[in-house]
Amino acid sequence: MQQALAIETPFHIVALAVYAIAVGLTLFGVIMSRPVFVRAGHVVALVGLAVHSMALGLRWYGAGHGPYLTRYEVLSSNAWAAIALFEVVALKDRRMRGLAMLIYPAALLTLGMGVYTGSEVQTLPPTFTGIWLVLHVCFYFVAFAAALLSLGYGLAYVARDTRLLTRAPGLPDRGTLDRESYRFAGLTFAFWGIGMLTGAIWAYYSWGRFWGWDPVETWSLVTWFVYGIYLHARRFYGLKGRRAALLLLLGFALAIGSLFFTSLLTTSLHSEYFS
Repeated sequence: MQQALAIETPFHIVALAVYAIAVGLTLFGVIMSRPVFVRAGHVVALVGLAVHSMALGLRWYGAGHGPYLTRYEVLSSNAWAAIALFEVVALKDRRMRGLAMLIYPAALLTLGMGVYTGSEVQTLPPTFTGIWLVLHVCFYFVAFAAALLSLGYGLAYVARDTRLLTRAPGLPDRGTLDRESYRFAGLTFAFWGIGMLTGAIWAYYSWGRFWGWDPVETWSLVTWFVYGIYLHARRFYGLKGRRAALLLLLGFALAIGSLFFTSLLTTSLHSEYFS
């Protein structure tokens, strides 16, 4: 186990460097309208994802628990989920590869912050066990990735609409960007809600209650409501375009706060998380 921990950090650093190369290639390709560089950035990012997967696997084996406790583990796992989900989308629809100019830098920043915080291993608290915990954190990882993609589509729409990106290779028309932003917001709402539900079941088995208005729980519920309001406004009031993107930006900011900051501000049942 100690050997695994000794080499997982270098693997994380290599993944970070490879993602940085992917970011450079993608941004150059989009700004200079060179699709070949966008494609090259996609291939490099897949290599980075493979290295990143090995790093997380080594961390899991060496720490003896899933990568979901410390800041190092949580930020790395969220970055991995964002890249993985985007690559699935990009492989399915090549028109979406240009969105990498937003997804790759966000994932690079997330992973970089994780590596910067240090790779110390913490013992898993007694309450942090069971399948419901694993489901809880996995659904939130996917929800974060979907929220990032939804915001990325929304911001790409705004960039197209304001003519900041007039010739962006690998990006579809504005209507497609707006529609995909809506779809991934729906996925965010669904996975976030399931994450809260599995967390409530985990809380019942760990602490004897489903809900305790813990700050993390409260702001997570607020975030879910904001995405619900967005979906309701889209479906019944025709919200779209720039205004929809602004509401998504608010939802994503709340998601970042509830996932990464509220546990640091107060002492609560989630204090061991992201410590």
